[in-house]
Amino acid sequence: MHNTFAQLPVQRFRPIALALIALSASPAFATETQLSEVVVSANRRDSSAAEAAQTITQRSAVDIETQQPVDATAAVADEPDVAVGRDRRRFGATSFNIRGIEDNRVLILVDGVRLPDFYSRGGPSNISTATRDMPEQDFLKRVEIVRGPASSLYGSDAIGGVVGFVTKDAADFITPGTSLGGEAAIHATSADKSWGSTGSVAAKGETIDALLMVSRREGHELGNQGDVDTVSVSRTTPNPQDYSSTATLAKFGWVPSAEHRFTLTHETRKSVSDSELLRLSSSLPRVTAASGSEENERQRASLGYTWMPASGIVDRVVSSVSWQHSEVITDTLQRRSKTSSTCSASAAGSSNCDVQLGFQFAQEQWAASVQAERSFDWAGTTQLVIGGVDWLDTHSEEMRTATRTNLTTGTVANALAGETFPLRDFPPGSTQQFGAFLQDEIRLADGRVILTPGLRWDSYKLSPEADPLYDTHTAKPAVSKSDSDVSPRLSALWRPSDPLALYAQWVFGFRAPNYEEVNGSFMNLAQGYGSSPNPDLKAERSEGVEVGSRWNSGNLALSWALYHNRYKDFIEQVVLNCPSDPACIAGLRTTYQYRNQSKVTIYGTELRGAWQFAQKWKVDGATAWAHGTNNTTDQPLNSVEPLRLNLGLSWQRDDKATLGSSLRMRAAAGVKRVDDSSGELYKPGGWTTFDVYAWWKPLANTRLNLALTNLADRKYWLWSDVRQVGLAANDPGVDFYTATGRAVSASVAVSF
Repeated sequence: MHNTFAQLPVQRFRPIALALIALSASPAFATETQLSEVVVSANRRDSSAAEAAQTITQRSAVDIETQQPVDATAAVADEPDVAVGRDRRRFGATSFNIRGIEDNRVLILVDGVRLPDFYSRGGPSNISTATRDMPEQDFLKRVEIVRGPASSLYGSDAIGGVVGFVTKDAADFITPGTSLGGEAAIHATSADKSWGSTGSVAAKGETIDALLMVSRREGHELGNQGDVDTVSVSRTTPNPQDYSSTATLAKFGWVPSAEHRFTLTHETRKSVSDSELLRLSSSLPRVTAASGSEENERQRASLGYTWMPASGIVDRVVSSVSWQHSEVITDTLQRRSKTSSTCSASAAGSSNCDVQLGFQFAQEQWAASVQAERSFDWAGTTQLVIGGVDWLDTHSEEMRTATRTNLTTGTVANALAGETFPLRDFPPGSTQQFGAFLQDEIRLADGRVILTPGLRWDSYKLSPEADPLYDTHTAKPAVSKSDSDVSPRLSALWRPSDPLALYAQWVFGFRAPNYEEVNGSFMNLAQGYGSSPNPDLKAERSEGVEVGSRWNSGNLALSWALYHNRYKDFIEQVVLNCPSDPACIAGLRTTYQYRNQSKVTIYGTELRGAWQFAQKWKVDGATAWAHGTNNTTDQPLNSVEPLRLNLGLSWQRDDKATLGSSLRMRAAAGVKRVDDSSGELYKPGGWTTFDVYAWWKPLANTRLNLALTNLADRKYWLWSDVRQVGLAANDPGVDFYTATGRAVSASVAVSF
């Protein structure tokens, strides 16, 4: 059942949204402050978001603390062109989607260090998934989101955009005139019945500063609005789950002189969970019970050096070396009833079996970069030239295990469904990437015109290793691959008057094929299918155009953007035409292979604004609409979000935020334009929700926050949750994927 707002057709919804939004958007209370926000991800240096010739937004530490998001999905709820899908069955928030492009096509950074890859083999058993581990929310100073291709600065994996997590520093806890500071915070939420605490201590001397943060969280499954509590394919209540996580962040800075600064950072995060997988799969009828556990651990360390020579030969040189290791271990236990003697998940028989399934995915990353900046005046212009080099070496490996125990006959074996375990679906190996970039920011007409040409050259090389766990079951041998590419960019920003700025950019991007796409290979003789490697894969490429405007006149700020992005040579796994295709595997009915397939077009428009219409009052909001098409099949692109809108009304007693509250409305149009070529998908209807947030500082060093979400206990579905599992329209338990109902969150933070 949907409310009146949600039932409006898209054609009527759009003008209403645009009219409302003309009064709004941006989370910061002070309009002028928001438009001068400092971001790093746009130009790889501190710069003003107001001078970027593209759409960049950020979520500050205050935003995160006020709204107390339960996960990354909730953290971007006010970014209508960004989504993070949830695996409701087991793994939670997965990966970022920006303007319809997602997974490893969006670059995720933590303090400039790439997060590990997202990996998922899919399938109804849902065991082989490694999500992109996000940093602890309490550690964050801000989250920056750059839309569109960003390969001209960052190289591969930034074809869809950049999400930059920036963690806190010692200076964020130390007040002027003191040398020691810190904070203790506790928080809890009913959405997943969780609690957490974070302790921070910082010190600062004449030449050194240090920070240590430690955080702990414990919770359970994320709630939904299902009410069928059975062990079946019709289950709609969440799978029971217990989880915990521990994270640390340590930073040390040394400034021996005004010209030099050294920084050392170490971050750890470890999470574990145990799940009862009571929601069964109709495609695995012999699986009558299942449980699972996950361990996710990540460590990173980085050493940074900044040189600002007094000689002026360059303004600044920034260099860094980093190491990161991540590992995901997943165990799944299935009870298979009335099955075959070999414990099939689908074939009937007279046996009962226990099947233990294991999955491991690990990456180790070494990276280094050097970047130099130089500003100068020439021929009536002021120019800032930035150039540098990046090097990255990533070692990746994956392994699956399986043990079947026939409880009826007593036999134990490591063969299942035609595969012998342990095995690897791609060989372990390294991916080496090297890039060199140059960008010139040219200011004309007393700074009213900014032209920014940029160019980056990248090379990459895949080097697989010989491995018996891969070689013994592979269809064809692994191959090495190397290639190079260039990514140009040209942008312009013009301020015809003080309140108004107009901008445009033309930008290219690329993504190199990865280890699995090139060397994914296996044979399942029992079921007659397999996969072949493809050494001929080309890099995916993109071309994007964005134009927009910004208006900032004191208490009113508006921004508008129109974009058109084209992607070609998308890499997809396809079924080959066998036996005529030379890549087919002899003796098998079906052969799969990753190939350059699709041409994709995505275009859309976005509008944001904020209006402080009285001394203590502000309205804000944002809306985004996009249209995506797979030009190869002439089908809609399911990864594109429906039209979304958010609006907020805020009151704050003073600039120090000693007391305040806000009411937020979030809404989405119903999903109608869908690619149903592989079967009719469930299409969520439109929805509207309301949240209330309040903050209070009863003492100068104490902050209280309260959040009441989904006040009307609205029953709705997020398209990002539904489509990633391919939820069928006739699924007997669609309510399993409903969003969380009414929930309350609270936090207390005391600083010293």
